[in-house]
Amino acid sequence: MIVKIELSPDTQRRMAEMSQMGRRISAAIRAGLERGTKAAAGHVSAEYLSGQALKSRTGLLRKAVSAWMVADDQAMVGVQDNAGVEKYKWLLGGERKTIRPMRGRFLAIPIGENLTAAGVARYNSPRDVPNGFFIHSGGKLLFGHRLGKTAKAKFRPLFVLVSSVTIKGSDALAKGVLDCRDDIAAAMNEQIDKATAQC
Repeated sequence: MIVKIELSPDTQRRMAEMSQMGRRISAAIRAGLERGTKAAAGHVSAEYLSGQALKSRTGLLRKAVSAWMVADDQAMVGVQDNAGVEKYKWLLGGERKTIRPMRGRFLAIPIGENLTAAGVARYNSPRDVPNGFFIHSGGKLLFGHRLGKTAKAKFRPLFVLVSSVTIKGSDALAKGVLDCRDDIAAAMNEQIDKATAQC
């Protein structure tokens, strides 16, 4: 037995309008989500990757943070694959990493006068320092040099040598995106309002 429902032309027209409205709202949600997450990526870069949060030079990492759509209702904020910062993008999360020397017993960490105002090392390695030498001071192994040729010339530390260093990621992505959750919702609502106003 076949049961068939026939819809009047008026009902068919209303259903088509509702379907069209659904498509408009879906497109509006996508547009708002895309706009909101791009703004969130900008917020992460501007507020969390200025150098203070990561305490390092982060220009390349900051420029690599972006937002992109993965589905109509899903967006990603982060660093895309092959962005050229693969070794550093973990700093955007909350992971901890311990760095140990690949060769030798110590890591040479630039300090003091070896660092420019931008945090760039003037000497990359103790081997690059002319007339440098090691001293033990305050339980630390330091490498530096003396300015001047007299015996009274003061020692200037340029590196501290350590067996390992543990670095914790900044959680910049999570913090920055959570800061913007209301803005993302507002961007979607604005697009939905525009879409529904056209009807």
